[in-house]
Amino acid sequence: MTYLKYSNLCADMVRAALKEPLKAKAKAREVIYFRQSLWKDGVPQKQVITDITEGVSGKLS
Repeated sequence: MTYLKYSNLCADMVRAALKEPLKAKAKAREVIYFRQSLWKDGVPQKQVITDITEGVSGKLS
């Protein structure tokens, strides 16, 4: 297990242990998105925005 996987696992466990007002705020910070540009002949063709709203919580095995 790499350090990054270990730290993500620990963060998920801490978020799961939080009580409700703080748990909702932590869930909102878990959203991840990134922008990707597809290039052809040195010119960007299309931008794709990927939104990953479901983190790794619940996938602790």
